[in-house]
Amino acid sequence: MMGADPPILCYPSSHGDNPLSLAPQSPSALTPFQGVAYGLPALAIYFLAGPITLLQGIYAKHFGLALTTIASVLLIARCFDAVTDPVIGYCADRYYARHGSRKPFIVLGAVLFILSSWFLYVPFGFEPVAENSRVSVGYFLGWFLVFYLAFTLFEIPHMAWGSELASDSREKNTIYGVRSFCIFLGALLFFVMPLLPWFETSEFTPETLKWSVLAAGLLVLPLLYLCIRYVPNQRQPSLTDTHRGGTPNKETLSVVLCAVYANKPLLILTCAQICTGFGSGMWFTLLFIYVDAYLGLGGYFALAYVISISVSIVSLRLWFILANRRGKQTAWVLGMLLVIIGMVGNGLLSPDATGWHELLLCMTLISSGFAAFGIMVPSLLSDIVDYGTWKFGTDRAGTYFSLYTFINKTMVALGGSLALTIAGVMGFDVTATIHSDTAIAGLRLGMSLLPALFIIPSIVFVFRIPITARRHAIIRRRMDSRAIRLYNSKEPTI
Repeated sequence: MMGADPPILCYPSSHGDNPLSLAPQSPSALTPFQGVAYGLPALAIYFLAGPITLLQGIYAKHFGLALTTIASVLLIARCFDAVTDPVIGYCADRYYARHGSRKPFIVLGAVLFILSSWFLYVPFGFEPVAENSRVSVGYFLGWFLVFYLAFTLFEIPHMAWGSELASDSREKNTIYGVRSFCIFLGALLFFVMPLLPWFETSEFTPETLKWSVLAAGLLVLPLLYLCIRYVPNQRQPSLTDTHRGGTPNKETLSVVLCAVYANKPLLILTCAQICTGFGSGMWFTLLFIYVDAYLGLGGYFALAYVISISVSIVSLRLWFILANRRGKQTAWVLGMLLVIIGMVGNGLLSPDATGWHELLLCMTLISSGFAAFGIMVPSLLSDIVDYGTWKFGTDRAGTYFSLYTFINKTMVALGGSLALTIAGVMGFDVTATIHSDTAIAGLRLGMSLLPALFIIPSIVFVFRIPITARRHAIIRRRMDSRAIRLYNSKEPTI
C-alpha cells in the first residue's frame, strides 16, 4: 500500500528542528509589501470614517438636531449595524468556504462606504451651508443605516481575512499591528484636514467634512486595488489550511450558535469587550462636545488629536514588543490602565484652569491605550479562531469577528446614547455660552467618571483569557496532526 507524501508542515524554529516532529517550518509568510497592501484599505476607510467621531456635534451645532434626537438616531442606527454583523459574518464564511475568498465583500463594502459617507457628511452637497440649515431626522437616520451597513461589509471580511494570512501568534501580532498602524494613520489624515492653510478656521465645520470625504474617497479605490491585486486569499496552504474547512453547506444556525457559546475563551474576551466598548462609547460620543462647547478649545481639537494619534502610532511598536515578550493580555491591560487614567484626567479639566496642553496629555494617554486594544483584541481573537477550528472542526473566522464587531458596536451605541441622554437630560446645551453646574456635572459624568468605571472590570476578564502564545502553538500542532491523519485516510491506494 503506497501513497503520496503529505506536504511538509511546520512551525517556527523555536519549536525545534527535529525532522520527526510535527512542527517543522510553516508555509511561506507574506512579503512585507503584501502585509502593507493588506492594511492599506483600512487607512482610506478610517480616513473616511473619521468624521463619525464628531458627527453628533456637527449635526447639533450646524444642522439643527437636538442631542436627545441624535441619541435616538445613533442608538437605532448602531443597533441595526450590530444586528447585521452576524448575518454578514455568516454569509462571508459560507462564501469563503465555497470560493476561497472574502474579497468581493470587501470591494462592495468599500464602494458603498464612499457613497454613503458623502450623503451623511455633506447633506447639502457642494452648496455652502446656510445659517440655521436643518437636516431631517429621516435623512440622518437613513444614510446612517447605509453607512454602517457598508462599513460592516468591509470590516468583518477584512479582519477575518487577516486571520487566514497568519498562522502563529507572533505573525498575527504583525498582521494586526500593520492594520492598526493603517487605521491610526487614516484617522491622523482626517484630523490634519482643518489644520491645512486654505481653511478659514482650525475648527471642524461642514466645510471640513466636505473636503475630507472627497480626499478620502479618492484614496479608497487605488489602495483597495493594491490590496485585492497583490494579497493572496490565504497564505500558501498547508494541510491545516486545506482541512480547516469551510463552513458546511447544510450547517444550521443552532450549530453556529453552539460553536460560539461553547467557546469559553471567546466568551471571556466578549465580556472584556462589553466593558471596554460601553465605556469608550460614552467617552468618544461626548468628547468633541466637551472640548468645543464646554472647554472652549474647539480650535485646538484637531491639533490635539493629530499629536495624540501621532504618539499612538509610535506606541504601536512598543505594544507589539510588549505583546511578544510578556503576552497579549499584559499589553491589553496596560493599555486599558492608560485609558482609565486619561478619562479621569479629562473629567478634571475646566475652561477657567485648563489650557490645550492638559487636554493633549489626557487625549494622548487614551489614544495610546486604545492603540494597544487595536492590536491585541483582533490578534487574540484570531488565536481563538484557531482554537474554535481545532475544537469544532470548522473555520468560522467571519462569524467570530462578526461577534467582535457586533459587541463593540452595540456597546458603543448604548454607551454613546446613554452619555448623550445624561448630558441632554441634565440640561447641557451645545449652543449655550454659559452652563449650569448641573449641566456640567452631567457632561463630566457621561464622558469621564462612568466610562472609567465601566472599563475597570475589563481588566479582570482579560487576565482570564487562557490562550497564550505557547498554548496557541500547541493548538496549531494538534490541528496539523489531525490534518495529517485526515490526509492519510484519503490517500489513494495502489
